[in-house]
Amino acid sequence: MKKCLLAIIFLTSAVVYGQQYKTAIGFKGGFPGYGAINVKHFLHDFTAVEARFGGGGNMIFLQGLYEQNKPLQDNFEWYWGAGADLGVWTVNYLNNGMNYTGANGGLDGVVGLEYTFSQFPVNVAFDMGPSLRLFPYVGFTWGGGIAARFTLK
Repeated sequence: MKKCLLAIIFLTSAVVYGQQYKTAIGFKGGFPGYGAINVKHFLHDFTAVEARFGGGGNMIFLQGLYEQNKPLQDNFEWYWGAGADLGVWTVNYLNNGMNYTGANGGLDGVVGLEYTFSQFPVNVAFDMGPSLRLFPYVGFTWGGGIAARFTLK
């Protein structure tokens, strides 16, 4: 009977577990750009979308990611996902005084770790992953970021 009760409790807790927050809004620094407004919103218990809008230097960008979150222990979760980014940048050619503005974009992968405080509505995250640049050139880069966000239930 004890084993049956333990199995029911374990299965119920595994099924009932969901995300620790519904939406988190804050700031994320790292590639691409230097800093960005960051929003993460859960669609279901373990699936979320994350958007970043920011820039740095002579560029602005928008990045969107689809992520799968998995619980670790306590308030830690790890996540992985994929998405794309699109940006506009300006290069100033000092020799002839001309500016060149162009678009850039690529596909992004991400794997990360996040912690949500139970005492106050704050979430912090660290992630990294590959980025395949598609235009104006084809190339491969690796980036990452650190986020601090306020959580909304």
